Amino acid sequence: MAIASSNTKYMCTIAASVLATLSISKGVLAEEKTNDKIEVIQIFGSKNDLKTATGSGAVLTEEQLELYEFDDIHRVLQSVPGVYIREEDGYGLRPNIGLRGATSERSSKIALMEDGVLLSPAPYSAPAAYFFPLVSRMTAVEVFKGPAAIKYGPNTVGGAINMVSRPINESQSPSKGQIDFSAGQQDYRKLHAYYSDTLEHLGDDIGYLVEGINLHTDGFKTLASGDSTGFAKNELLGKLSYSPKNSRYNQYYELKVGYADEVSNETYLGLSDADFKQNPYLRYPASANDKFDWEHFQIQLSHYAELSPNLTLFTQAYRRDFNRDWDRLNGFAGNRSIETVLRSPDTGLNALFFQVLNGERDSLTNDEALEFTLNDRTFFSQGIQSKLFYDLQVNNFDVSLEAGFRIHQDQVERLHRARYFNMVNAELVFSGRPEVVLLSNKDKTTAIASYIDAKLQADMLTLNAGLRAEHIEGQANDFLSESTLTTTANNSDTVVLPGIGAFYQINDTFGLLAGVNKGFVPNSPGQNDDIDPEESWNYELGARASGNNWNAEAIAFYFDYSNLKGTCTFSSGCTSDLNQEFNGGEVIIQGVEFSANADLDLSKTLSVPLSLAYTFTESEFQNDFRSEFSQWGNISAGDELPYLPENQLNIQVGLQAQHWQVAMNIKHSSEMLEAAGSGTDLSGLSTESLLQIDVSGWYQIQAATRIYIKIDNLSDETQIVSRRPFGARPGKPQQLIVGIKYEF
Repeated sequence: MAIASSNTKYMCTIAASVLATLSISKGVLAEEKTNDKIEVIQIFGSKNDLKTATGSGAVLTEEQLELYEFDDIHRVLQSVPGVYIREEDGYGLRPNIGLRGATSERSSKIALMEDGVLLSPAPYSAPAAYFFPLVSRMTAVEVFKGPAAIKYGPNTVGGAINMVSRPINESQSPSKGQIDFSAGQQDYRKLHAYYSDTLEHLGDDIGYLVEGINLHTDGFKTLASGDSTGFAKNELLGKLSYSPKNSRYNQYYELKVGYADEVSNETYLGLSDADFKQNPYLRYPASANDKFDWEHFQIQLSHYAELSPNLTLFTQAYRRDFNRDWDRLNGFAGNRSIETVLRSPDTGLNALFFQVLNGERDSLTNDEALEFTLNDRTFFSQGIQSKLFYDLQVNNFDVSLEAGFRIHQDQVERLHRARYFNMVNAELVFSGRPEVVLLSNKDKTTAIASYIDAKLQADMLTLNAGLRAEHIEGQANDFLSESTLTTTANNSDTVVLPGIGAFYQINDTFGLLAGVNKGFVPNSPGQNDDIDPEESWNYELGARASGNNWNAEAIAFYFDYSNLKGTCTFSSGCTSDLNQEFNGGEVIIQGVEFSANADLDLSKTLSVPLSLAYTFTESEFQNDFRSEFSQWGNISAGDELPYLPENQLNIQVGLQAQHWQVAMNIKHSSEMLEAAGSGTDLSGLSTESLLQIDVSGWYQIQAATRIYIKIDNLSDETQIVSRRPFGARPGKPQQLIVGIKYEF
């Protein structure tokens, strides 16, 4: 796609709020200079480029995000085919997202980004998404699968998700800011406000944005003490931009600074199946002290320069710091596992331990004491990345070349300490036993990555070919080694990942697409030499059709893993060998994605927007093996992967007029295995199939004021959405929320 032509001059900007669109859209933003202002247009968000994309992708626009006013990224993504979710806390605080079969555990197998920058606390050393920004302040969410993933890394198996933060308002924008307040059941409260403007100073443009959001709820679970089981989250964001008037290279600078924090009274302890049937929202007294709190800081500097009409460069330097403490129940002081107790709470010694969990009996022995761990972890992620775009015409071919380079470093320091409490009269009482350090280590990774992507467009044919190369150096330091000296383990990996995609437009309505890419997930630092990286060859073949008021897409995908990996974490149900990775050998994942959208006009002022997304998925291990990984166990060839539903369906239907709109979102997901093989506590068990209905509506009182109402889980369905980490867990119950927005 040309940056310049004989008729139109294009420009692109790296505003950090939309740079990710540059970095994970198809390469370049369409840009246009008007009245010396840089107008940012997300190219992958445009109808035309989605129509001719060589791979599968989806963009959820600001209008779509505001329709249902979801605060939970799980609910936001349910309308995108090929996305898999494992619920945990009902609010998506620590999301579990997978793409096309990539393990959903803590979203650790996909590339997560905000404004084009990796957002996980330590994307290489510890990619689990214990931090996730509030989707309420985003203006777009982009999902990419297939060959497009090779540009982003380090994980290129399933795909990439990028969240686009609010851009700085241009000076001619009629609206500079907004205040959004809502309240509802479960003592839900949200206050969200922003203000932005661009001023002219001595001919130069200086823009700024200030944004803040507070989200609070008392939670939907109940403790006998009456204490809150909810959370409070805050985010503050500031942006400052500078665009010099007489810049030779039409430059643009932007500084982005952000702070966020959370305190949540969340637990890994669930319920026995019997107690779930009686009261799914119960919390056992053993979890009364559980609390998770974190702080997150980010700073990002972006620079764009148009070196020539056909050559553009943008660069981002970034640093993110994340500090978290999770004080929570980890297990019994003895060897009895919580999961074993919850699976058979009425048999033998399990019955005695279960009575301690639910407060019916006091702790009488040291083995019945409850171990609480303060899991203190400190992360940083920093780096610099730069991308060049070059566009030219060769005969009748439009050729676009994109080359990128990134130097990245991240680190996690862990200090896990155990304290012991006794259950006394259904309350937790400190036992007086000395604190024990369970884990003290530091993992650090340095990675150098580069890629080149070429796009050729001629008449009805579009071709994309890319190549990613990455060298990764990891170091693990164990400060609790048996020799009392620090044990250091080093590992390195170099990988080259190709990908190619094609789209052929048969006519104005119909086209075909195909693609293949090499998938890769690196080992985290300190893994044994016999642990292989996750690798796969990923194929897709599909068709796309569109008309004036409708579009549809069907894509078949086939993932051929030479090695699938599992990682032992608390959230996956492990209590020992934390952060250890396991080989799963050869695995096949295949399926079909279908999506369709239409806007039916009932009259000049009334329309019916419709959308449908369906995913069918099958999976099979190809080998027999025994694994200590809690989600696998003893595997026989033909066993299916856990937490991968066979069928997923999402239907959205609405009624829209000029000043109001109502909408309904219907989600169905079939049951999911809790464990793949035999020999684990959860072998043979499945989650329950899910039917979830959300409704929303808004009314424009006047040009600047809108009121809205939403009901999540309209039918108040209650299903077991997961038995991990420890015990049966429900989704969020029915919740009514009413809000008002005022623009100024």
